[in-house]
Amino acid sequence: MSFWERKLKTYFTRIDFDKDGAITNKDFEAMADRFVDAEKLDATKGATLKGKLQQIWEKYLKNVAGGAALTLPVFVEAVKKQKNEHHLAETFGGPLPLFFSAVDANNDGQIQEDEFVLFFQIIGLNPADAPASFKAIDTNNDGSLSLDEFVAAGTEFFTSEDESSPSKLFWGPLV
Repeated sequence: MSFWERKLKTYFTRIDFDKDGAITNKDFEAMADRFVDAEKLDATKGATLKGKLQQIWEKYLKNVAGGAALTLPVFVEAVKKQKNEHHLAETFGGPLPLFFSAVDANNDGQIQEDEFVLFFQIIGLNPADAPASFKAIDTNNDGSLSLDEFVAAGTEFFTSEDESSPSKLFWGPLV
């Protein structure tokens, strides 16, 4: 498995919340519920967040497998096709502002390290791995992630084949 495919597998395993080997709308609903529960959001903010996470499924992933459950091989082939058609940055960069707003728990327009730790917990990663990932993608070393830094690192995660790129840690340690 190539380095790039390992990154795709890492992303896939992070998004497959119920660990059934497929990404479905239920995974995005579960992710939204975890964000809401972890951040103790009121009903209005919770509904907004769920809507944003549902947008990712509806706009970017739902039709990849013709509306069926998205398995890892189907996902990898679809991403390869988009990479060959040069739509990869647009496709994966598009939902990143939505993820940013979900991770920015205090809505201050920046992601602080504690919010990033919470993000790791929500997606089922070891929170102890979050500081290294956070520092790797905090390119201006100011102790917070701007939307630009977050989107750049997330997009590079999907598009770069450079094994030394710090963006490889965007979704935590590679599987």
